[in-house]
Amino acid sequence: MHVQLIPIDKQGRALDVSGRLDMHVKQVCKATAALYRTAGFVAPWIGYLAVHERQLVGACAFKSPPVKEDDWATVEIGYLTFPKFEGQGIATEMVRELLNIAYAARSPMQPNIVVVAQTENEDNASNAILKKFDFDFVGEQRDDGDVVWRWELGLQPYSSSKDTARG
Repeated sequence: MHVQLIPIDKQGRALDVSGRLDMHVKQVCKATAALYRTAGFVAPWIGYLAVHERQLVGACAFKSPPVKEDDWATVEIGYLTFPKFEGQGIATEMVRELLNIAYAARSPMQPNIVVVAQTENEDNASNAILKKFDFDFVGEQRDDGDVVWRWELGLQPYSSSKDTARG
């Protein structure tokens, strides 16, 4: 299965999407534009719609550009599959594509990136996806009053050879 990511622009529009957008897609685009207003719009650290077989099947995003901490930069991802496409491997492919973007964005100036994700504090499909890509469970934390699980994946140090996400 292959999922193509379509960037959502600063105004919340998906540039390569034609036709009518359903309620889920409109909500995602509106929320992504609101996220940009608070977190900033810095490509490639943006939101994307996911397309599979010419259908919009989900959305994923970097929640902000990477935040530099000493020799590392941390970036958080989020992803969701639209209801009628759940259970088909779409979320796994979105995570793979986000990791590929993060790998490709590394440079000598920003060689080390930690990708972070949060899930509900219970075993579920989202945790299983993160485990496929070797994310480490690092503990519970509070997010807007809810207790969530935090997962981290340290990308290998930058090299000039082409890297791709595993999983």
